[in-house]
Formats: sequence, structure tokens, C-alpha cells
Amino acid sequence: MKKVILLALSLFVLCAQVQVSAQKKEKKEKAKKEIKWEWDGTKSGNQKIDNYLVQIDTVYRNVREYQNNLESFVLKDTVLCINNKYYEFAWMENSQGEMLTHASVNWQFWYASLTGTKIILDMTNASLASANAALELPSLGLSAFKFAKYVKGGPAVISSGINAIKAVRGKWIANSRKWKAMKDGAVKDPSTIGYDGFSEELIATLNKCVYIKEVKEDAPEYEEIIKKFTGKTSEEIAAENEGFATEIAAATILPEEKSKALDELPDLEEELN
Repeated sequence: MKKVILLALSLFVLCAQVQVSAQKKEKKEKAKKEIKWEWDGTKSGNQKIDNYLVQIDTVYRNVREYQNNLESFVLKDTVLCINNKYYEFAWMENSQGEMLTHASVNWQFWYASLTGTKIILDMTNASLASANAALELPSLGLSAFKFAKYVKGGPAVISSGINAIKAVRGKWIANSRKWKAMKDGAVKDPSTIGYDGFSEELIATLNKCVYIKEVKEDAPEYEEIIKKFTGKTSEEIAAENEGFATEIAAATILPEEKSKALDELPDLEEELN
């Protein structure tokens, strides 16, 4: 009995250690993404210093906005078995679970590339003014102590900002490749795959927001997909198909803004690297 208790206690301690370790790792990763900048907007009166602080403040805010805008989107996918064939469905949602139209998704890829490039350029330009701003600190007299921490914090904001942009863009590189592959091999008409659970309204949603691609035997992921459905009954497969159709039918489509819509997916492979 004592051995059982000791074994249970050991397992409990081990699980607790693993959980603490995971929490520390998560906290560390989160800290890497955080950009610290505490300037309250107070001006020093020295034009070079103030211009520099405004530059850093601007890029800081732009990086945060860039992160918030793009990290709220998730590229989702699922595979269904319909009439003994396998079909992959891919679409994008925001943090509220609203689906994006194809045109809106294309615009997000454009935004990820062009805006990220512009912010990095702005940060590079701001870094050039760092040394000059530091040289001006002695002219502030006693106020130099107050503004020195902001001036010296500028390079850290730039370094963290560049890393943050690269981290977000890295995810969108993968998203871009996935989305392009789905678009290039997409089924032209969802009604042709032979699933009678797609209503006319649902087919309209699929055409507007979802790409559907048949996964054939020569696809790299085919073997894994076979394993996923091995052992499932026809009733279970039918339930999965019905569940997906119900989920998509109930989804809300994010209103498409004309200024944030592109008919074609930009070629972002080079720009995103």
C-alpha cells in the first residue's frame, strides 16, 4: 500500500513539475513577443531627441497594430470523406469566428507583406537617429536622466519590433503557401462532389469563403488521411459531414470592405521572406 501511495505521489510531483516547466516556457515565449516602451509623450524641448522619440513611438504603435490585426486571423482546414473520396476544406476566420471571403483573405496576405516591409523600413530609419539623439542628452541638463531611459530604450524597441514582425510574417508565409495550393487545386463547383447535405445557401458560402480540394492517392498527406478514417463506420463519417455542413451554414461571414479586398492572391513568396 505504501508503495502505491509513494508511486502516486511521485507521479503527482512529476506532473506538477512538467506543468510548471510548460508554464515557464509559455511565459518566456510570451515575453519574447512583448515590446516594452513606456514613453508618455512628454517632450524634452530638444528637436533631435523629440523627433527620435516620436519615431520610436510611431513604430512601436505600428508593430502592435500589425500584430493585433494579423494574429486575430486563423487559417482553418478539415478533411471529409464523401462517396469514398477525400476532400480538404480550407477557410479563414477572425477571432470572433467570422469567416472571411476569398477577396478579404487575399487582402490580408497583401497587408502582411507590404505593411510589414514598410514598418521594418521605418524602424531602420529610426535606428539611424539613435546615436544623434544620445549625443544630444547632455544638453538637457538634469532632465537628461529622465529622457536617457527613453532614448536608450529605442534600439530595444526596434530590435524587438523587427523580431515581432518576422514572427508574424513567418506564420503568413506558411498560410500563403497553403492558401495558394488550395486555390490552385480547388473544386470549381462544390455541388459536383456529390454530397446532398449542401444546401444552395451553403454552396454559396463555400464558393465565397472556402476552397475545396480533392486529396488524391499521390498526395503526400494521403496515407495520414487514410489512417484518420480507418475503422470509422459509415454512420460516423456521415455524422462528421453533417456536423461540418451545420457549422459552416451557421457561420457568419465578415462584411467585405472594398478597400480591403483583392480579386487575386498576390505572389508573396519573395516579399514575405
